[in-house]
Amino acid sequence: MLAILLISTSARAEEPDPSPWIDLSPDALPSREFTTPQPIVGFRVRGKSKLTQRTLGYLAHRRIGQPVTSEDIPQIVAALISSELFEKVSVTLEEAPGGVLVVATLDDKQSWFVAPTFSWIAGNRAIGAGFIETNLAGYNQKLLLYGQLGDRESLFFGTYLDPSVSGSPLTYRFDLYAYRRGSNEYANPVDDPTNDEILRTSVSNYLGGGLLVGWTFKWWLVADVRLRGAYVFYTDSEAPDGTPLPAPQQDGYDISAQTRLTLDARKYHFGVRWGPYLQLQTDATLPGIGDYGYQWFLFRAYYSWRLFEEHQLEVRTNFGMGRHLPFQNESTLGAAIDLRGYEADRFRGDVRTMFRFEYSVPITKWRLFAFRAIGFWDTGFIGFYYPRTGGDRVYFPQMARGTHWWRNDVGAGFRIYVKSVVLPLLGLDFAYGIEARAPQLYFQIGLVDF
Repeated sequence: MLAILLISTSARAEEPDPSPWIDLSPDALPSREFTTPQPIVGFRVRGKSKLTQRTLGYLAHRRIGQPVTSEDIPQIVAALISSELFEKVSVTLEEAPGGVLVVATLDDKQSWFVAPTFSWIAGNRAIGAGFIETNLAGYNQKLLLYGQLGDRESLFFGTYLDPSVSGSPLTYRFDLYAYRRGSNEYANPVDDPTNDEILRTSVSNYLGGGLLVGWTFKWWLVADVRLRGAYVFYTDSEAPDGTPLPAPQQDGYDISAQTRLTLDARKYHFGVRWGPYLQLQTDATLPGIGDYGYQWFLFRAYYSWRLFEEHQLEVRTNFGMGRHLPFQNESTLGAAIDLRGYEADRFRGDVRTMFRFEYSVPITKWRLFAFRAIGFWDTGFIGFYYPRTGGDRVYFPQMARGTHWWRNDVGAGFRIYVKSVVLPLLGLDFAYGIEARAPQLYFQIGLVDF
């Protein structure tokens, strides 16, 4: 959920996208056609919008001096719609000394709100509240403060993102993150996929923060580096019968440098997205700093198709591999983000891959609301291949090197979107773990990211 809040309002589009929720008013059509390319000499914002003129060019994927004609107006409109910041959009070109002005008449969505949340995810309940500003001071800057109390996880997350510092390709973000998370380690016998025996429960406590600096090469291509640090400690480690057990991991300072290269050319339209998304991410501890030494990488590839105007077909896959990962950084499989037919973090390891096939269809629209249904299939593989050495990670025999699992689920769900809010505000998924022969239920009110 948190990551989606930071990326979902960036501008992505290159084609027109008519909608009953978007007013492409003919009143603002240009008074004359510009068939010969003219250089852009400025941007103007009109209407009920706090967007700055500098940010208009960023969201429209246009810059001063770039040639433009009247044929480019649909692409500019689509880019502004895809930013998900506006309820109404119209664009004209107006003659000016030395070229043309790009003039956008906009009606903003509510850019900030306080949202209560509730979730029931695989039997774990949580309530929370968040403050979100998606267009701070009209510069497309993001501010998020979110707190949650839950059976499994309680957390606080605060972040500020500027995707275009002073109108430049430079981006930066800083964040604070703290959580208290209960973890179950399962036996998962490879010859009995219906076995849900728990070997150990423990509580991970994480206090950390990070600073990210990036560069936008194209509106769809961004590279960034993040330096992060945290203190991690473990409490309440025990067997299911209450017998005390050693903690799964030694306490310590977890300090690392992360890199990301992201290609995101997806377009968004009220619950429908289409286009490609690729990301390569690495994470490695800094030599001589911190108490854990590990390396990890992850490659993600998503593609979505828009069909029949408002249907969406999406496939997702990723592959990750780590070396000497401590417990808090191990890859996991299970729950909403990857394998909905199984409990949260049911499987653990250092090599992981997954694939998702999901189809979304519209049901109806009513006033401010849009209702959608989805069907899905998830599959995933995970195993232990490059475990830690030195004894600070306490493994069970069931986690011996080479142990692995491959699981599948199928299911269906329901979403409610609101016209003035970027994310769906209600989500309900029912998933069936095929090998486990057991169902799981996922329900969220507030901000949904299944």
